[in-house]
Parts: sequence; structure tokens; C-alpha cells
Amino acid sequence: MKGRSLQNMKRRKRTFFYFYSSVIGSSTDREVTINLEELNMPSFDLADLEAPFTEEEVWKTIKSLPADKAPDPDGFTGNFYQVCWPIIKPEIMAAISAVWSRKFNNFEVLNSAYIALLPKKDNATSIRDFRPISLVHSFAKLLTKLMANRLAGRLDKMITPNQSAFIKGHFILDNFMLV
Repeated sequence: MKGRSLQNMKRRKRTFFYFYSSVIGSSTDREVTINLEELNMPSFDLADLEAPFTEEEVWKTIKSLPADKAPDPDGFTGNFYQVCWPIIKPEIMAAISAVWSRKFNNFEVLNSAYIALLPKKDNATSIRDFRPISLVHSFAKLLTKLMANRLAGRLDKMITPNQSAFIKGHFILDNFMLV
């Protein structure tokens, strides 16, 4: 589509969709698997990670949400959850319980996201001049943060001391200092 102006919205959507689909690609089944038992990795009892979330856990996570961050596609910010918690608590806890119990009726919207195209430079004219970002619903972010918080307390025992990236309090630049 080089050099062509896309005036028709349907055609524009289709062109962007096919371009980014080709950039992202698709997943394929792996031909080789790793037998983790052969690596003699330590095992951990993670059964308590499967316990239902408590109101206290959910409230603690909601309090940690940034209050004034831009709203998600559903229009809710951390401030909404914090201020309205006494009112929305029963519905939020029921929804979290439904997800945790794998009762996914009417939860299709959680698997959806808006994609916004941000220009990488002034006067963006080509598809390559845009960066796609996903805007995920705040409830999906809340669930993700709940799970991450629960797992975070165990990572220090599960991750070796020489792992220095993606762990709270560890920095990838620490490796350079060690060398």
C-alpha cells in the first residue's frame, strides 16, 4: 500500500490489522519440550496460591492502584475503585470469585482490549510510523495485580540470587557491578 492514501475507514482498519498481524506473527506448537525434572530444579509447594482471594487482599491491592492514572477503556481509575469500594465491593468480590472458580459466563469483555495507534514521530504518514498500545480493562488489571502480589512474596525463595532483572529490589545493572 506504499504511497496510497486510505480514506475509507473499513479499508484503513483492515490495512492496519493485516500489517500488525504480519509483524506480530502467530504462535506454533513447539517441536521440542524440556523435561524439567531432569534439570534437578527445586520444587515448591504452591498450593496456597490457589486459595480464593480475601476482601483484605483485594482492598490492599485496590489501595495500591494509582489513583489518578488515565482511565482504562471501561472508564474506571484507581480512584474510582478506592472511593466506591463500599458500594462496589459485593460485585467486585463476586466477579473475582467467578473468575477464580472458572465461571466465565459473560466475561468475553475481559479478553478484549482497545488498540490505540500512537504516532512515533510528527507528521506520521506510514503504518510503520505508528506504535500500537493495548488498553486493557481495569478489572483485568486488578486481577493481574492480585495474582502478581500473591506470587511476589514467594519469588525471593524461588529465584536464584544471581537473577537480577524483573525482581523487585534487583537491578539488571547489578550484574555489571559484579563483573
